[in-house]
Amino acid sequence: MAHSTLGAGRLRHPIKIRRAVLVNNGRGGQTKQWQTIASPRAEIIGLDGREAMIGHALTGISVSRVTIRWRAGILATDQVRLADGTNLAIAAPPYDPFGTRKWLTILATTEGVEPDDGQ
Repeated sequence: MAHSTLGAGRLRHPIKIRRAVLVNNGRGGQTKQWQTIASPRAEIIGLDGREAMIGHALTGISVSRVTIRWRAGILATDQVRLADGTNLAIAAPPYDPFGTRKWLTILATTEGVEPDDGQ
């Protein structure tokens, strides 16, 4: 669990929090695009790794705990993008582990990640 005195030195991973928005596609319809809503630094700790059959293929799935400074408004439907371009789906509503509004913990997984535009 993230410690209540988590120092800035442990927030060494730049990430992006991204939200799906609908934009006009120019043909009378709409398409989903991912928009960056925040670019905090984070502590990322791998929690679990396993393999699962997805679409008749064995796929590796990992779960990570992402801790950032407190920020309101992050939704369970948002995604986390790591610096290497890996997208993670938020697996549960983000929570404040100590109730102090200093830290926000996000459980994120490679399972269920929606495709994006690559930005």
